[in-house]
Amino acid sequence: MTLCIYNLPPWLCMKRKFIMMPTLIKGQSNLTEGVHMWDALKQEAFDLRVLLFITINDWPALANLSGESNKGFWACVHCLDETDNIYLKHCRMVVYVGGHRRFLGGKHP
Repeated sequence: MTLCIYNLPPWLCMKRKFIMMPTLIKGQSNLTEGVHMWDALKQEAFDLRVLLFITINDWPALANLSGESNKGFWACVHCLDETDNIYLKHCRMVVYVGGHRRFLGGKHP
């Protein structure tokens, strides 16, 4: 896992010195209490807590993070039960129809 700072100009955000590789905490035992860390500047201990604010990822990773499915009858993690789909039994696949046009204006060609 890598962390990138996207609040930088495009020519800097993917440079090696601005990419961090954090250590992941194994298990869920420290999610609420935090992790006991040492601050070298202040010379004191503190509990580190983290909040996952935003992610930039591909479609399969979005399904893993949200806990929703991104395949089958309700593949859209945003539409959920309102996903328009048809099962083609001879092709053995689900096809999604017409759902994307509902976000367009009425006079859109």
